[in-house]
Amino acid sequence: MEAYSSKEIAQLLGRTERAVQIRAKREGWQGRPRHARGGGSEWLLSSVPKPTRDAIISAELAEQGAALPTSADTAQADPRKAAVSRTADLSGLTEPQRATVLARLALVREVERMSVVTGKESAIRHLLAAAKAGTLADRLAQLIPSANARFGAGAGRGLSRRRLYEWCALYAEGGELALAPRAPQKDMTVPAWAPLFLAAYQRPQNPSLAEAYREFRVDWEDKQPSRAPSIDAVRRFLGKIATPDLQTGRKTGNALLHLKPYKTRKTDCLMPGDVYTADGTTFDAEIAHPDTGRPFKPEVVAFLDVATRRCVGISVALAESAAATLDALRMACLYGGIPSILYTDNGPGYKAALLSASGVGMLERLGIEMRNAIPGRPQGKGLMERAIKTLCVPAAKKLATCTHADMDEDAAHKVFKITRAQLKKYGRSALLPTFEQFKQVLLARVEEYNATPHRGLPIIEDAAQGKRRHMSPDECWQSWLGRGFEPLFPEPELADELFHPGTIRKVKNGMVRLWNHTYFAPELAPLHDELVEVRYDLWDSAQVTVWTEAGEKICTAKLDANAMDYFPTSVLEGARAKRDRARLKRLEAKAQTIAPGATLSAPEERPALMADSLSARRVITVQAPPEPAAATPADLERIGAVMAEAARKAEQAARPEPEKRPIFQAFPEKYRWLMRHQDQWSDADRAWLADYAQSTEYALLRERYEREGLALTPAQLFPVLETPSL
Repeated sequence: MEAYSSKEIAQLLGRTERAVQIRAKREGWQGRPRHARGGGSEWLLSSVPKPTRDAIISAELAEQGAALPTSADTAQADPRKAAVSRTADLSGLTEPQRATVLARLALVREVERMSVVTGKESAIRHLLAAAKAGTLADRLAQLIPSANARFGAGAGRGLSRRRLYEWCALYAEGGELALAPRAPQKDMTVPAWAPLFLAAYQRPQNPSLAEAYREFRVDWEDKQPSRAPSIDAVRRFLGKIATPDLQTGRKTGNALLHLKPYKTRKTDCLMPGDVYTADGTTFDAEIAHPDTGRPFKPEVVAFLDVATRRCVGISVALAESAAATLDALRMACLYGGIPSILYTDNGPGYKAALLSASGVGMLERLGIEMRNAIPGRPQGKGLMERAIKTLCVPAAKKLATCTHADMDEDAAHKVFKITRAQLKKYGRSALLPTFEQFKQVLLARVEEYNATPHRGLPIIEDAAQGKRRHMSPDECWQSWLGRGFEPLFPEPELADELFHPGTIRKVKNGMVRLWNHTYFAPELAPLHDELVEVRYDLWDSAQVTVWTEAGEKICTAKLDANAMDYFPTSVLEGARAKRDRARLKRLEAKAQTIAPGATLSAPEERPALMADSLSARRVITVQAPPEPAAATPADLERIGAVMAEAARKAEQAARPEPEKRPIFQAFPEKYRWLMRHQDQWSDADRAWLADYAQSTEYALLRERYEREGLALTPAQLFPVLETPSL
């Protein structure tokens, strides 16, 4: 400060205000009016004798430290304006460098503040004296080690006149950045031996540093007379190379892309149904093959809605195929709606003619635009790559036959031996899940995934838990429905037709053959020996639709629609009636030997035709002859025996025989027959129904079964197989 009041000087020197005024009058201090609040006068520091002035400055350094002068303190331009003009961006410095710059800046500004009154030399001298005597304000004293850039053993180093002058000059010339200490510079020159070593090191075989160094040393000594560098020198050189550059050659393709910058795709602008993405994977667990019972790993195909991350369709197959992809696409369209874009990789399941063929391809028939990821760049569809693992890996880990990389090797080997031993001895294994059980576990996992919060979705306030969390895919889907969004579903009358895969077959005598089945329709008669497209349902073989190669529908052909009974029913009924009359005559002859004069007659109304000859028995009645003679006790006994036998046969004839079980062509046909004949269920039938009720086919046909009154109730389901513990 340039001037002080009597009260301020008294506080700094430890005197009374009256003593300061007497001393000022005696020594002839010059005063001026005080412009601060309260008025009065103040003493110019320049008029104070040197000993008193030094004492005031030392006391001020010990108490308040660096306080910038204001416009009221000096008639010169405000030093803060000059300081602001020299302020620089320090973000390019390290943290220790920034601490050093700020510490030096504080000391430089303290020198500038005092220089206004006493000059730079005197200000530096007073600052050094206070630092040496230990009377410097704590705030300034604590900055000395940082200003000297000494953070370790040399932190006790003090200030010097030369360094303070140097810092002031650097700040006046270059601003704050000029105060930064010089950072040690790395030697970034490339040694002459570097290309030869990198040729041995940057190879896709990923040799270790020691292996590459041995090879490099042999080559170097063969080509150069000088001594090869040490392995430590090589290690120090490699430490100066950026990781992506160092790994070039050791890693290629996707592995190298993981080390480089990438762009992310935002989904904020998408609505549900705008983009579906799909992918398939081999399930990491062994399942019993539905045909042979042998262990195998099924293929899983899943469809995901990108906007909501919801799994809208899933299918399983014995191997990767277009049929599995088509089935998953059908589920996605029926339960999530028809998408605008389908984004997949270039796998064979998505490039097959079943989906992409012109005219008959499913995507063109549904109006879906197909987009494929760049070959060899799975990062482009990383959302689906992550989702398919999230879906399938936890499901596989729920099964004892899991083969995932996380599975304990000893336990996996033990399971392998147990399953093979049981298959060899019993033909099946209790540890090996059936195909239906596997599908049940997978569907449960899909439901769990859709109900689990997803970190890629918006954050909401959970009222039940009282905390914030991410939305689940189901919640995100429902939020869009609440905002007026409506999925685009196929027309009900076209749903089955649109999703039927097609194949070319030749018409023979009004029939087409598909998978060892024969389908007939009268409309096919004129098309003998012509090629037609047969579209079929993967889950129902009762009928197919027949189309021309140009895409015009011809008819619907039924399974074995041209099959007929070997003989007409009327002919069989007449033959059976003739046979019964002959048997009745033979029975009447036997009755005459027991009760002479008795007559036998059959009822006029014949019962319904039964399936075999035993069920064709008729109710027989015994009529006594008119005006019988007096019967002896022996006659009455014989007549009673005949009537009892007739009554027994009548009771057997009245009891309905169980209907003969047909040979089923498909699971829906077997299910409908069992539900209509529940009195004929066996334990095997109940087990089959329990598995079928958990299958994807049952889920797809459930509404149809409910309309037919054939849906299963929970009370009718029973467990099938218990998996023993290891």
